[in-house]
Amino acid sequence: MRNRTKRDRWQDNLSMERVHEPDLASIVGGETYLRGEWGARVFGRRAPITLELGCGQGLFAIDLARRHPERDVVGVDIKGHRFWRGARIAHDEGIRNAAFLRARIQWLDRFFAPGEVDEIWLTFSDPQVGDKRGTKRLTSAHYLTLYQGLLPMGGAVRVKSDSPELFERTLEDARVAGMEVTGVSADVHRGQESPFDDDLAAALAFRTAYEERWLREGRTVHYVGLMKVAEVAPEALTASRRLLRGPSERVKPRFPGVGDEPA
Repeated sequence: MRNRTKRDRWQDNLSMERVHEPDLASIVGGETYLRGEWGARVFGRRAPITLELGCGQGLFAIDLARRHPERDVVGVDIKGHRFWRGARIAHDEGIRNAAFLRARIQWLDRFFAPGEVDEIWLTFSDPQVGDKRGTKRLTSAHYLTLYQGLLPMGGAVRVKSDSPELFERTLEDARVAGMEVTGVSADVHRGQESPFDDDLAAALAFRTAYEERWLREGRTVHYVGLMKVAEVAPEALTASRRLLRGPSERVKPRFPGVGDEPA
């Protein structure tokens, strides 16, 4: 069988009920999608929701869903052909607590209501080393502010990265965004006993094929855990949204180096 092209994967996504690909122009125009309704309309229950933002192939999201049947997991990426592999596994294996959403992350609050998300994972996000304003780096203070608008008090943001720059800047931006640092590891695969509880240690131990390759190249994998400990001021949330989304007259919303996929 020939390898599937991007177009093959886009078409296959349309056949899978756990894949959600709303019209992005409508979202930018002010519409919402499943906001506040993921439990009722997608998963058919009330359970804690975990997001993986920039989920890539979606294999980590699938691993979380398999190990935590008591939770519902949504992998989010702007590229539908990327998460096709994870979505196909969920479909073929009947993993009912996993779903995938094609969305731009700076519009996340058009898809999830305040308090609807309990945990957010960011795995190997682009460090965007030259991003001084914090409009592209997914752990900037502006993005952390946006995430806190969706989390309940005590909700978590978990960052796994092979970039020392992103690792250090996440710690700095957490303070700016008013989040508490709950766990730090400069090398999650260093071969000694994990300082974290069993669930988190198992999540951090999961390695995708790309991560295995990076480790063979000698890269070190870092972790930062953050917790929401105070409500975000409405004006701060509004300012972060405005900065991340750009001017209201912008034809295409700001996002780091990606375009829309064809319908």
